Amino acid sequence: MRAARFAVLPAWALSLPLGCSQHLDEEVNALHQRTSGLPVIDARVETAALHGYDGAPRTPDADDPAIWVNPSASGEGLVFGVLKDAGLQVHDLEGNVVQTILPPYRPAVTAQDPPVPGTKPEGGTSACPGSASGETYSRFNNVDVQYGFELIKANGAKETIDIAVVTDRGCDRLRIYAIKPQSSSGPLIDITASSAPRVFPSQFVQPSSLQPTGESPGVHDNDLDDQNTAYGLALHRLEDDDDGYRAFVTQRNRSVVAELALYAAGNGKVSYSRVRELRFNPVFTVPGASAGSPSIQWTPCREEPESDPQFEGLVVDQREGVLFAAQEVVGVWRVPLNDASPATVTVPASRLVERARSFGEPWWAVPDDGEYACEDSAPVTPVAGTIAAPGNPSAGGLHLERDVEGLAIYYGEDEEGYLLVSSQGDDTFHVYDREDPTDHIAAFQVEGTGETDGHDVVNVPAGSDFPHGLFVVQNGQASGPSSEDPINGFDYDGSTQFKLLGWEDIADELDLDVEEDEYDPRDPHDD
Repeated sequence: MRAARFAVLPAWALSLPLGCSQHLDEEVNALHQRTSGLPVIDARVETAALHGYDGAPRTPDADDPAIWVNPSASGEGLVFGVLKDAGLQVHDLEGNVVQTILPPYRPAVTAQDPPVPGTKPEGGTSACPGSASGETYSRFNNVDVQYGFELIKANGAKETIDIAVVTDRGCDRLRIYAIKPQSSSGPLIDITASSAPRVFPSQFVQPSSLQPTGESPGVHDNDLDDQNTAYGLALHRLEDDDDGYRAFVTQRNRSVVAELALYAAGNGKVSYSRVRELRFNPVFTVPGASAGSPSIQWTPCREEPESDPQFEGLVVDQREGVLFAAQEVVGVWRVPLNDASPATVTVPASRLVERARSFGEPWWAVPDDGEYACEDSAPVTPVAGTIAAPGNPSAGGLHLERDVEGLAIYYGEDEEGYLLVSSQGDDTFHVYDREDPTDHIAAFQVEGTGETDGHDVVNVPAGSDFPHGLFVVQNGQASGPSSEDPINGFDYDGSTQFKLLGWEDIADELDLDVEEDEYDPRDPHDD
């Protein structure tokens, strides 16, 4: 059957089904009903709140955490947390800061500017290589760890180390760090090769036919200053190749994931090269809203019409060789990995295994100063040029409220375990069966935690406070400063932190398994 199409309506043709305030009240009430009965788990440890100030140089904004397990003393495990413009901090398992990594390319900070991690005043550096404006600096977005990477030192000798890898969204590169907690300059030491290339020197553009920009579809050059750059990240150690380490990287504002090979570049440094690109079509066929009606070619509304629906949260099932990818306004994809795949892979829509609640819903894109306000009901006051998109509300999922953000895997025996997903739109966390991620098992909230971007989990003991595993979440609603007045002309813009929870606290509340002996993150393929 012929698919229904979207239409741009004149102002007088817009229907007015609901007042804005009434609709907002209904949304708030519905959200409360969905979350009010969920278990709320307390954190055992919290890091200090970091206070952000809009537009301030090197202002902190905690985003994604990663857990490192010490091979010889589990009590010395560490949590790495990216802070965007402020770089990265290393925490011990009591929440104390043990190291601050400043971004390699950063603006100057004066003594009068808002507080930042590290010292101030500080003179800063040059802008990112390739920044034509000279005003684009490093911005650390996601972080992940892997174990047992083999370096080649300057004398040709080999050294086995653990690594932490960060996406530098500002400079469109990966930063690689050796994890050496006993080193006087550690725990993290930058070992990125100076020749490390941009991750996305080009971009695969998929314009929306409903919100046209005039840009043609296909591959285009990618100006660094436009920031369609490296974003989300997950690392993978190949089962059949002891030296095979991969980094999967999402591209901001694009519906693609790049697969990169990490390799020892000599002189104790690490670099990477492109293996392939996974491409995801942002247009989906959903059933018509009523029996016998034509199917609908549905695509998410775009606030910025030139931006495709992006991914951020990623995790690789190390044992099964499967990539889970969270497309923020669409849902969770499950993509089996195959090292024999071609350089470009178009991922079929059948790999979308869990849809966001808003998937497939009708929407209205209301013009707003060159962009759009995306609404799920027609505006009360008609606005010329509003785009009305038909949809089918029953096409959406039942559990995840956009944005769909962080992903992590708790490993059990063989194929058992859980996929953990953060639902940012309603501040909830969801537990799915690892083998069958269409099986939703449970949901919970973390006390005093909201707007979560990323999280991580390990099943093994992590010190005396976490003898049965550790779950770490980013909190986008941390307590604010004593005064929220502007500093040096910069307005206060929210506070963030990380929270550490014992896995058994979650498992006991939700009747989940505790499998601390079934998986070793240092040897993921040992059954």
